[in-house]
Amino acid sequence: MYRGREYYVVAYTGSSSEYWYYEQVIQPTFRAELGVAGNLYKRKDGTTRYHIRGEKVATAFLSLGIPLGKKHDACIPPAVFESGKVIEFIRGLYHAEGSIYRRYSKMYNRMKRVYDNLLVVQIRMKLPTLMRQIDDELLKLGIKTTRLGSKDGVYTLRITDQAMIRKFFEIIGPRYKTSPKQVFNAPH
Repeated sequence: MYRGREYYVVAYTGSSSEYWYYEQVIQPTFRAELGVAGNLYKRKDGTTRYHIRGEKVATAFLSLGIPLGKKHDACIPPAVFESGKVIEFIRGLYHAEGSIYRRYSKMYNRMKRVYDNLLVVQIRMKLPTLMRQIDDELLKLGIKTTRLGSKDGVYTLRITDQAMIRKFFEIIGPRYKTSPKQVFNAPH
């Protein structure tokens, strides 16, 4: 409520390095699909913020099964399953919450040992039900992950088998952060 009136805001937060993605992908998508542009900000705290105000956007999210308010847990919206867009959902989730890095060992006291030829795909977030569903959906696609773990309320899903990482990039096809060509053809 603001001055006695109910209002709706859909807000996204990302790293300042992701500003271009919000500007070139997210904002044009909202403009094309819902006819709203929203406001995009680069903040001094090193984050990108994207706010879309209005009941129209909130209603669109509600119709997809995405609840209002701060989330302490969430699940894949039923509309994603009904439309057969699970792969696209996982791709978007990876774009927002995932990373790929070279495997390393902390067994040495003063330095980490980095394995140039071994990669790890990782997705981290505080939503246990959603993370379990993503793990299950990846398994249905034939992509095996390590055991879903949690520490301090943050759940971590990792793919460490190199063949499974290749399969992840072939099936899920993430385009943001890196491409399979960049990953598998990079000099070691």
